Amino acid sequence: MTEIKLTIPESLYEKIKKYPKIKWNSIAQSALERYIERFEITEKIAIRSKLTLDDLEEISNEITKRSWQQHKKNLKKKEE
Repeated sequence: MTEIKLTIPESLYEKIKKYPKIKWNSIAQSALERYIERFEITEKIAIRSKLTLDDLEEISNEITKRSWQQHKKNLKKKEE
């Protein structure tokens, strides 16, 4: 398996440190896989679409934002 290095804000790192039992590597991997999956779908749509790249980026960002919000809700439920 290949390793990558991520740079995150100190404030996020402090929050992550509060939950040492959470497998952050798995969460990051899942998030990346979902993002790529959505991006690939967006690319397929773009081939047949009249949307601009800016439109697609905006749609992708909104999907990512909503997905992350849902993911945070799910994490909170697991922690309760």
